Amino acid sequence: MGNPGFTVALPIAAPLAEAASNWASDYGELAVDLLVVVLLALAARLLSLPLLRRAQREARGRAAAAVSGPAPVGTGATVAEVVACAVFAAGLEAAMFAGPNYGFDLLRSPVAFADSRQMAIALGLASADVRVRVLVVGAVLLALWLLLAHLARRALLTAGMPTAVAADGRVRGRSLLRLGLFAVAGVLVLPMGVLAAGAVFQAVALLSARSLPALSAPAGPTGPAEPAEPAAAVPFPPRPEAAPATPVTAPATAYTPPVPVPALAPVHSPAPAPVHSPVPHQPLNGHEPRSIGGYQLLGRIGAGGMGTVYLARREGAATQVALKTINLELLDDPDLLRRFQRESEVLAMVPGAYTARVLDTGVDAGRPFLAMELLDGRPLDAHLRELGPLRSPEALRALALALAVALSGVHRLGLVHRDLKPANIMLTSAGPRLLDFGIAALVDGTRLTMTGAGPGTLTYMAPEQFGEERVGTAADVWAWACCVVCAAHGASPFAATSTGGVIRRIVDTGPEPSALAAVHALDPALAATVTRALTPDPADRPADGAALLSLLTAGQPTDVRAEITRGWNTLRL
Repeated sequence: MGNPGFTVALPIAAPLAEAASNWASDYGELAVDLLVVVLLALAARLLSLPLLRRAQREARGRAAAAVSGPAPVGTGATVAEVVACAVFAAGLEAAMFAGPNYGFDLLRSPVAFADSRQMAIALGLASADVRVRVLVVGAVLLALWLLLAHLARRALLTAGMPTAVAADGRVRGRSLLRLGLFAVAGVLVLPMGVLAAGAVFQAVALLSARSLPALSAPAGPTGPAEPAEPAAAVPFPPRPEAAPATPVTAPATAYTPPVPVPALAPVHSPAPAPVHSPVPHQPLNGHEPRSIGGYQLLGRIGAGGMGTVYLARREGAATQVALKTINLELLDDPDLLRRFQRESEVLAMVPGAYTARVLDTGVDAGRPFLAMELLDGRPLDAHLRELGPLRSPEALRALALALAVALSGVHRLGLVHRDLKPANIMLTSAGPRLLDFGIAALVDGTRLTMTGAGPGTLTYMAPEQFGEERVGTAADVWAWACCVVCAAHGASPFAATSTGGVIRRIVDTGPEPSALAAVHALDPALAATVTRALTPDPADRPADGAALLSLLTAGQPTDVRAEITRGWNTLRL
């Protein structure tokens, strides 16, 4: 006796299986043809990439000229780019006519005028069913093309561009008009295969726009500030509307406070002109504030899980600052508030020689903020990714000396940075600057991170940071050596393919020999100091930044500042 369930299910399953097979057959052919179109488009776009980048630079220049005033901007590359895209679209349509099958029949038709009757006859389906398939495929391809076109245009106007460009109403209006014309052409004129190719073109354009260099701004009173002496403070007008910052109590170590400079009277301006900053930033979103603690926010420099850094300036003043604040959704987290307050205190104590200086702190409507000097340039890790390792012996030594000077000032205050790595080293026109003291701790143990927190970045952590022993200034000396090696080699001397491999290198096998050889090839004397700083036993390393600086300058009585400046001028930023 047969299975009654199987007997009942068979009449239902058979038609479903047949329909699924037909659908897979039809769409499988379409998928193959679509893949051919995508590969052809990708090959053509990559071959014409130099032309695309020239056209994008022209588009940036025209957008900037529309905001700042008339300026001669070429259009040759833009016209050539449009012609090249039109020629490719015509060639692609001709190629699709050469391959008569269901997939190419569909892809060479516009969304609004696809011949669903002929396709229905060829496929043996109802015309309405074929029409649904055409609309589904066409809508997906059109939506993808328009989305990527919008993202590519936005990246072109924001990545490395002055904030005023993307915010300008005329520029935004032209972008919307361009997108609208794309939508009309995509529905009524362009074949669906060309839409797919256009999506590939726009994806490459998006990646290209994000990698374009920042548009240089004209020098003026709002350009980057001249480097200040370590003890110099930048005065700001009184800020009665913001709550006063918590007073900072420094350790017992002797420290000479900066000499006060008479504050300038506030200058009130009803509508300050847009300020063009050399620091790359993004425009503010609709939900973001326009001012915090008396500072006008001009754009967003960066954002993380805990806070956001804005490009800002004091209301009525021209000097720009980097203003850091906690994200609104985290204001109820007391631990994060304590971390932010600790970072403010630590940064306020650190001297300004080759470190980022704190200019102001406060609380605005329950939201703490921290105003720091605005640095041009980019982090060391970004420089290494884009331009490769440092090849100038003088620049490498200047980097090593500047970081040693910065650590000397940090350690003299009884602080340990504990997260020195290339991402926290800013390469500026005035020299290297050490950043991010968010997990710094006082050596006397009153601010040590809680047990198990594991501060630091793995490939730059000293062996003692993996054990129970107390972490001191020698751990920063170890990280200093890793950063110098990374600058010359391109990666940490303890980099490995797995976490276990990194820890084994740090604790047992030692640094990568080829990484140390890269430093030795540029500066043998510096390589000797680096090797000593990577000694596993903290007692055998230079004890702190001052000892490290003394070792670097042993037997060479020289002006360290002047040597750093001379060496730094050999580096192409």
